[in-house]
Amino acid sequence: MCKPMCEKAVLPFLFLLITQFVISQTSPRLIVRTDDMGAFHSVNVATAEGYKNGIETCIEVMVVTPWFPEAVQMLKEMPTVDVGLHLTITSEWDNIKWRPLTHCPSLTDKDGYFLPMMTSNPAYPGLAITENNWNVEEIEREFRAQIELALKHLPQISHLFGHMGATGFHEEVVKLVRRLAEEYDLPAIDRVDAME
Repeated sequence: MCKPMCEKAVLPFLFLLITQFVISQTSPRLIVRTDDMGAFHSVNVATAEGYKNGIETCIEVMVVTPWFPEAVQMLKEMPTVDVGLHLTITSEWDNIKWRPLTHCPSLTDKDGYFLPMMTSNPAYPGLAITENNWNVEEIEREFRAQIELALKHLPQISHLFGHMGATGFHEEVVKLVRRLAEEYDLPAIDRVDAME
């Protein structure tokens, strides 16, 4: 006598269980994003291995770095990975330096390398973007050059994000990046906490 009642109670539970199983098999539970691909050979290798082993679902690449060409080749071998552009206007490492793609003296040191920091740091006095008279037109020119180089070699670029807070350190820069994101049809992941 209880059999029809039990079947009615079990069917919705079974449906819910099957639905949860299917969702867990098709949707990511956690999005793991790695950045700085292109910075070093070891970063490229570790990033590629992380994606191939199912750890990462999103990789952000830097185009102003020395290992960008290798990163391009590796990313072409991973056509299903979500690739973002890591917009860069700093070069924080002491023994390897990155230069801009454009002429932007307000963002570089006396040797033409990007300044090492976004905000003041006692280890690098006077060598932060925000401690200098940065120029938004130069930032726009540099970001455009980076976007266009990335799209030239990696047409699957899906979004923009800033290295070390490069896209959110000032209201003018936030507006600039949002405008570029719309123009290039690449969503920008905002990081405006650096302004607050």
